[in-house]
Amino acid sequence: MTRQKLLLVMLILSSATAVSARGTAARDSSVLVIDDIRFEAERFVVDSATNVATVELSLVNLKKTPRELKVNVYGTQLVDDRRDAYYFSTIGLGRVLMRFTDKQNYLHYLLQPDSPAKLVITAEGISPGAAIQVVKIVFEDSAEEGRFLDAYLTEASGAAN
Repeated sequence: MTRQKLLLVMLILSSATAVSARGTAARDSSVLVIDDIRFEAERFVVDSATNVATVELSLVNLKKTPRELKVNVYGTQLVDDRRDAYYFSTIGLGRVLMRFTDKQNYLHYLLQPDSPAKLVITAEGISPGAAIQVVKIVFEDSAEEGRFLDAYLTEASGAAN
């Protein structure tokens, strides 16, 4: 292999690594860092009497400056252990609360540096006996307007539903 071809291969591999490190690939964990936001799953609960699920996450802006977080609320879903997906009933981030009936596409929130913001998502009509397994958060990439990233979070190990 010529030196030029070897350099080209190395450049392509390093670019692929940089892209995956930015969080463009979907990942599944209870703690993720994507696009300089730390997502941490805190609580996944289903009320068996009302069949309402509540998921609580903590979001932290890891940048030194405030950043606007634009969440695509209709892309955001809860998925149970039977692989049934549910749209939100309400989404609250800090002091901002949206209801599904508001018919708004995006939730905008200014994340302050190193200041945790609580994201609480509820969903109604959960199948009886089901447990929420994954929450999918869809949000806009801070570097490219109109491009959205996915974060898939699971409940922390050892936490009870």
